Amino acid sequence: MKKSLGYTLIELMSILAVVSILVTVGLPLMNVFFESNRMITNTNDLVAGLNIARSEAIKQQMRITLCQSADQVACSGSGQWEDGWIVFQDPNGNATVDGGERILRLNAGTSGQNVTIRSNDVNNLIANSVSFTSRGLPKALNGGVQTGTFRVCDKRGLKVNADGTTTVARGVNLSPSGKVRSTKQLADIASCP
Repeated sequence: MKKSLGYTLIELMSILAVVSILVTVGLPLMNVFFESNRMITNTNDLVAGLNIARSEAIKQQMRITLCQSADQVACSGSGQWEDGWIVFQDPNGNATVDGGERILRLNAGTSGQNVTIRSNDVNNLIANSVSFTSRGLPKALNGGVQTGTFRVCDKRGLKVNADGTTTVARGVNLSPSGKVRSTKQLADIASCP
């Protein structure tokens, strides 16, 4: 007698039931994973830009500025951080790319990613640019210390924690000493746009 190779209808239905359960449970978790990684990537890009600006200021012994730039050529005070930014030499400290000032790093922004990046300082000291002195200290054009937090948020407000308690968001803190750190504490990212 010849043995039949194949699956019975009951076996196929059982496999389909298990696969559908796995897909139903797994897809939302995969979405959480991808959204969380997207926020982490954008946060790390901003942290890297700030750290490069600070280290280049110390290394080159001149003021280096990181500013919003939608075209990656000039600073724009009207855009948002998610439009992109540039890091450039700024020896005259005017937070504007002038002739002879070299652009050190570009970031094309987060277009199409549903991400917002906003500064969260009450005095708007880091609203459009952050400038580091030759000692690595964040100083505004008027000489005031630049400190504050940037919020990197998902525009759609998707939930990412396994318990569903917070929106997809990260914070980037800039201290008066120039130290930059990322965080996901709610106190730092409380008001995502």
